[in-house]
Amino acid sequence: MHTKHLNAYEEARPRLFSLAYRMTGSWSDSEDILQDAYVKFARVPAEKIQSAAALLTTIVTRLCIDLLRSSRKKRETYIGPWLPEPVPDLYLAHERLEERETVSLAFLTVLQKLSPVERAVFLLREVFDYDYTEIARVTQKSGDYCRQIFHRAKKSLRADSNRRPLPPERERALLAAFLSACNSPDRKDLLRLLKEDILYISDAGGKVPASKIPIRTARQTAKFLFAVRNKVRATHYYAAYSGGTLVLVGYNRETPAFVQYFDARGGTIEKLLTVLNPDKLKAWANRGDLLRRGALVPVQKILSASQRLRLSWLLMKKKFFVQRRSYG
Repeated sequence: MHTKHLNAYEEARPRLFSLAYRMTGSWSDSEDILQDAYVKFARVPAEKIQSAAALLTTIVTRLCIDLLRSSRKKRETYIGPWLPEPVPDLYLAHERLEERETVSLAFLTVLQKLSPVERAVFLLREVFDYDYTEIARVTQKSGDYCRQIFHRAKKSLRADSNRRPLPPERERALLAAFLSACNSPDRKDLLRLLKEDILYISDAGGKVPASKIPIRTARQTAKFLFAVRNKVRATHYYAAYSGGTLVLVGYNRETPAFVQYFDARGGTIEKLLTVLNPDKLKAWANRGDLLRRGALVPVQKILSASQRLRLSWLLMKKKFFVQRRSYG
């Protein structure tokens, strides 16, 4: 392994991870792809490399396309809905805020509409600003074909790609209101926050209890959330940024239990996406390190005094139920 290869790879690595993560929607798959890409890149003689960044982008893109094609059958047998892996913005600190909007849980989910090649063309053009000649070389398609693919993909995603998240202060207010409503004696407060035709999706991969089908009404979503609120194994709640958007993160002591994303750009919550599959929460595993680096903020800091009291009551109640099960 040449030092020149390693230096070029390390310089390009943040951008390569950004590309792989958007392509796959998976933090763990992206890490694996980058390792494989370096092995392939290191085998190329230095004198044959005209642009290390271009070559690495090509290798990563093609590895992503191959992975997505091979994992299609695996997705078909996946238990319940499939959602991308959420990643703390800490790991995307090299990106501008507007770039991170294209790694929100909602946007990565929408990208699943596109085929692997369509996804590559769209991302290279829209996010990474490649011209069609460069994209054609990477994807091994003609420039005209890439242009057609991009415009078709852009049209398909237009409604979602043109949307913008709430201002930070409104996001915090919404998160506080949602937590408070979920801890209320009845569902009235929660129903006021939910759009009538809300889409609720939970991804557990069959590994923890969750709804195996999407829920599409406010009433059914509120009913489900109230039914499971004492069953979710979370002892600590945090606010964090993922994809430029505020998310709720629950931990069972040191182990991440869930990450929950809110799409409320219309004033009420239109989408509620919850990732519970432990395999998809590895990026959140080191709670202490994320806390020290400011990636996690205890929700108590954004709640009012009455909201904090209500949340404390819920956590005490859950602790009682856990102890009762343990000794019963």
